Amino acid sequence: MQNVLSPFSAGIGRGRKNDKIELIFRQDEPMNFEYVKQFIKDAGLPNYRIAQVKDAVYKNGISSWQEATALPAELRSRLEQERPILSFTVKKMVFSEQDRVAKALLKLKDGLLIETVLLKPHDGWSVCVSTQVGCPMRCSFCSTGRMGFKRDLTDEEIADQVLMWFQYVKKEKIGDRISHVVFMGMGEPLLNYLNTVKAVQHLTNPDFLNIGARHISISTSGVADKLHKLAVDLPQVNLAVSLHNADDDERSKLMPVNRRWDLEELRNALDEYLALTGRQVFLEYAVIDGVNNRPEHIRKLGKWIRDSKFSYLLHVNLIACNLGRGQKTDDRAVQDMADALKAMGIGVTIRKSMGNDISAACGQLASKN
Repeated sequence: MQNVLSPFSAGIGRGRKNDKIELIFRQDEPMNFEYVKQFIKDAGLPNYRIAQVKDAVYKNGISSWQEATALPAELRSRLEQERPILSFTVKKMVFSEQDRVAKALLKLKDGLLIETVLLKPHDGWSVCVSTQVGCPMRCSFCSTGRMGFKRDLTDEEIADQVLMWFQYVKKEKIGDRISHVVFMGMGEPLLNYLNTVKAVQHLTNPDFLNIGARHISISTSGVADKLHKLAVDLPQVNLAVSLHNADDDERSKLMPVNRRWDLEELRNALDEYLALTGRQVFLEYAVIDGVNNRPEHIRKLGKWIRDSKFSYLLHVNLIACNLGRGQKTDDRAVQDMADALKAMGIGVTIRKSMGNDISAACGQLASKN
């Protein structure tokens, strides 16, 4: 199997052979610039090579080491041969004819496939990243859940999705940076907790892509026992909770996670999270007409929110659910639910579903060839 380099997580060792630079890579430790500095010093290379590597990858968005013409040819060739910049290959890209949305199918080193999305819902480019191959949560309305679960992604594989789209926007001259990242792709981020946190740390590192923590959102289906730790580890990152129903029996049918952490446990965990962070939490609610938007559902949702100690920090995001096969909730039904919640004094926003024509919207990622 070909070795792969991402500047996030590959180690570089050192050595000499016939008075030429020899790169020795170690897969088992993350790369960091302190380590590279030592390598450059020991190899007799000037220190400015560190800045050249960093600028080439994270400012210029090179997709091949041969594009880093400021580096010596020998170094470029060895890196190109042994350590491609990304930890996967791009198998296919598709583009929406309706929205500014693109979806990429990525092939990992072990042959498994994931999907990631680039979209522009506002002025800047956003990337939706996956954290697992498949998903173990089995939400009834989600295509990813029907795939089953294969494995967790590494922190490198998560963060490289953003780096790949950064390369794309630079190459196509459609932007200079990625401004937002949402952990709302394939998988449950909080069940791959350590790699999710490490990926966020990579993305926010000023030496790398330098994305502001408040421009990053993590979405969970309701893994309540990780919320306290998330508040401590990443207090500035936005949190979104996929709620979709405020009735325990009905939510358990839609989202089996509710059988492990019911609505009361989830709200209690959110109250603790809100007490620690003081930051607004978004409640994602995919409106399935006739299933979770009847008057009793709206009443129960309003009560569940008002029973929180920090109800003023809970904001509902409504989105028309797209179940595929032409089954999409009418916009009027979503607006009616929004109006009813507003009348109860609850903050609510209607989110636009983007990328439906290429199966790139929420819940539609499924690693299709």
